[in-house]
Parts: sequence; structure tokens; C-alpha cells
Amino acid sequence: MSFEGILLWSIAIGTAIGAALLVVALRGAEPSAIARATALGQYTAALEAAESEPPRERDDLLAAAIAAKHRCEWERARSWLEAALRDDPTDGEVSVELALIAAYNRNAVEADERLRAAIAARADLAESITLHRAFAALAGGDRTHAARLFEEVEAPLVTKLTVDVGSGEPAFAEWFLHAAALWRDAGDTERGDWAWRKASESAPESLLPEHVRRLLG
Repeated sequence: MSFEGILLWSIAIGTAIGAALLVVALRGAEPSAIARATALGQYTAALEAAESEPPRERDDLLAAAIAAKHRCEWERARSWLEAALRDDPTDGEVSVELALIAAYNRNAVEADERLRAAIAARADLAESITLHRAFAALAGGDRTHAARLFEEVEAPLVTKLTVDVGSGEPAFAEWFLHAAALWRDAGDTERGDWAWRKASESAPESLLPEHVRRLLG
């Protein structure tokens, strides 16, 4: 892969598996099979790559954990994230992923604590983290708090999802999914159904939509 190709690839999926990949690209290294498959939404292939060559570096641990999360393999995901966190306990992206796993398992308190800590470390991710906080509150049964948090980011989120992102980017599948759940809960069925479809289109291999459907009834 050419330098330009690696650079463009890294910029496109940097949100999914960490900005550190951009540094790797600038140094001329090609991302691993785990990172590459996860960025493309090929979660089964990513986990197979992790089986054949267990992840050790932070970016590979994070990528493998994201793949496992999308396949609802919570314990595998958590173990890889905890390994990544040992090297840097303040890693905001790793904290977000641990929070999401907590949210999907109805542990809203842990999810919110981790997400608030992540904002302190990664203020640039505040908008998406607030969206995830709203979803975690909804999953935990606090619809009022969820609605209040979602209100803080709903307007800019609509612009980002319709103009800046669009479907087809696995990195943003959970943005669509969480927004869909919150819109549906607020009674905005049309927008909720639209976002739900976009979540599925963005990451066809993800099992999270079906899990969230069961989670929220």
C-alpha cells in the first residue's frame, strides 16, 4: 500500500480505532490485519486475526475489543480493553469502549462514570460521549436523564449524521444506533427508523442492533 493510501485509510477510520493509527501511517507502517478488518466492519475476520496473532499493542487491543463488542462477546472485549488500559489508565478511547460494554449490560452507573472520565481526557469527543451517556441512561431505565442529555447534542448530531458522515462508515454505526434508540423513545419514529437502518447499513456484521432491540424491549 502506498504512503498516500495508508494516510487516507488512517484518516478515514481514525475515529474507529484511535488517532494513533495516523501516526503509524505517517511513519510508513501498514495497519495490522486486526485493525484493518475492524475498520472495514469485518468483525469476524478481525477476531480470527486476533486468534492467530493475539493483540499486544494498544491499537490492536482496541481494534480487537471493538470487533468483539460488535459481536457481543463482552468478556473478550473487556479483557483486551483492560490490557490496553494498563499501559495508560487515562486513555479516553479505551474508557469509552469499556463504558459502552457496561451500557449494553445495563450497568448505567459504571457506564456514566467511565464516560464522564473520558470527557476529561478527550474533550474533542464530548459530543459523541454525551450521546453515549444518553444511551447508557436509557438502557439503565432513566428516560428523563437520557432525554435531557440527548437534547444537548441532538441538533449538531443531526447535521453530523446527515451531512458529515452518512451511512457506510462502520466507525459511526453506534452513533446511528444510539440516536435511533433515543429518537424512538422520544416518539420520533420516522427519524428513529431512519437512523436504525443507517446503523445496520454501516456495520452489517454487527450484532449490536439486535442486542439493543432486546435490551430496550
